[in-house]
Amino acid sequence: MDKKHLLTIGNISKQTGVHIKSLRYYDKIGILPPAHVDTETGYRYYDFSQIQLVEAIQLCVELDIPLNRFTEFLTEDKKSIRYGKLIAYGSMLADEKIRAINTKLHILDEMQKHIRHAENYRFHNGPIKLAIPEKYCWALPYRGRQRSTEYHLKFNRALEDISRRGLKTGSEAGILMMSRGGVTERFLYIEVDMEQSREPLPEEIIHLPELSCVCMKTDHSDIEQAAFLFPDLFSREYDRIVMETELFPDHYYFSHPHYEIRCSVPNGGA
Repeated sequence: MDKKHLLTIGNISKQTGVHIKSLRYYDKIGILPPAHVDTETGYRYYDFSQIQLVEAIQLCVELDIPLNRFTEFLTEDKKSIRYGKLIAYGSMLADEKIRAINTKLHILDEMQKHIRHAENYRFHNGPIKLAIPEKYCWALPYRGRQRSTEYHLKFNRALEDISRRGLKTGSEAGILMMSRGGVTERFLYIEVDMEQSREPLPEEIIHLPELSCVCMKTDHSDIEQAAFLFPDLFSREYDRIVMETELFPDHYYFSHPHYEIRCSVPNGGA
């Protein structure tokens, strides 16, 4: 066969900037078969039209389109590239990446807020006044403390249940104590993101209204100590919400974390 109009694998590598190992791999998975293979030497040869094929493959690589899907963007005779379909699919993947990155940026922003808040306790343990926005929580009856085997087992099961329901977790979790009409209930809670209203809400979901709270830092988990931290508030009769959540300061001592206990104040202030 006359090979003067063909390109060696080295030539096509130089013209496209694609490494020879990559070109061999594309041949191996069946998306870039050489136009000719010398039966004596085993050398691969390509025709000039395959340069465009390599460029289309590289576009897939840049867009993170799986190469095992590349043939979907070729016509049945494999002589034409369906660029419209390829670009549409690449755009869809790029949009998904953007959404994923924005989600991660939102998570990082929330973590920064938690760090800034925890730094308020750098030189004192409180009290600190805090406005807590309305939120929804996945709540399970629980009377123990954080940092226990029971807590973590229940917490992980709750995460699995939240995921199965198609919900996303928020940035906060801990222990919740609600006193209503003389009845006090305690829960393990995980904040959930309820972007879209769901009626009726899952029975595990508790809606917490916007709250004004007084907060104190403590060196151990025990939500019952709220009565000693906020004696004036506990001496008054009202529907009270107490939350205990772990603090995440700039320097987080994972072997001895600190916690924040928040107590809601009656309407009109403490």
